[in-house]
Amino acid sequence: MEYLKLYFKMQGANIRSRMAYPFNFFLGIFCVTCFGIFSTLFIWVLTRNFPSIAGWDFYEILFVSSFNMLAYSLGLLFFIHIMEIDQFVRNAEFDRILIRPMNSLLQFASKQFNINSLGTVIYATGALIYAGFHIEGWTIVTILYTVLLILCGSIVSVSIHLILGSTSFITLQSGGLFQMLDTIYTNVDNYPIIIFPKWIQVFLTFILPIGFIGYYPSAGLLEKGSYLLNDHIILICIGVTAILAILSYIFWNFCIKFYSGAGS
Repeated sequence: MEYLKLYFKMQGANIRSRMAYPFNFFLGIFCVTCFGIFSTLFIWVLTRNFPSIAGWDFYEILFVSSFNMLAYSLGLLFFIHIMEIDQFVRNAEFDRILIRPMNSLLQFASKQFNINSLGTVIYATGALIYAGFHIEGWTIVTILYTVLLILCGSIVSVSIHLILGSTSFITLQSGGLFQMLDTIYTNVDNYPIIIFPKWIQVFLTFILPIGFIGYYPSAGLLEKGSYLLNDHIILICIGVTAILAILSYIFWNFCIKFYSGAGS
């Protein structure tokens, strides 16, 4: 708990430093918000020509897209620095983290606040609520499940980034892996993955499980089945979240043993 308080204090300092330049602060938020709007417009144009895609209508696809954007961006809001870990390893800057009497992962994660993701979080929240109003069947329980699954999706996103970033301790380079992840995420995971070939569904479920960031939680909430998962999807999402979080932390601690001050 003490580490957690310290983490939020450090992030608070990061936010204050970014707000020292208000124009850049709000410009960054505006730009990424525009990206979310364009994504929604693309979905709207697509569903005007095809009102139902694999059984999903406009509002359901918008729900998946905004859910995914929200969960993904929440994770990057506080843990964006993981994507730059290879630079710290190559320049031997990680030494400063290792000699401090504090959890190394917590230190590293608190080094930067990704202000750009804040715009995506704001837009995705509004889009998710808008889509939800046009979907029937909501109860207090499903709303609470939605909040829980957004948190789970964020943890899945951070866990995947952490696993990829941890390889830097061994290979000294993880930029290519993050580029691959970003390309796949941008082109695939904003839509129901059931519309893609079965081998892609398998890949996004078992190999690179970004389907658990937004698609599977949304499918569980909207009671939509899939090729691979039909029953107990919400419970499976929670279980996968716990497993990935534990595995990513174990993998981080394993890989960090290979660090030897590569830049010295």
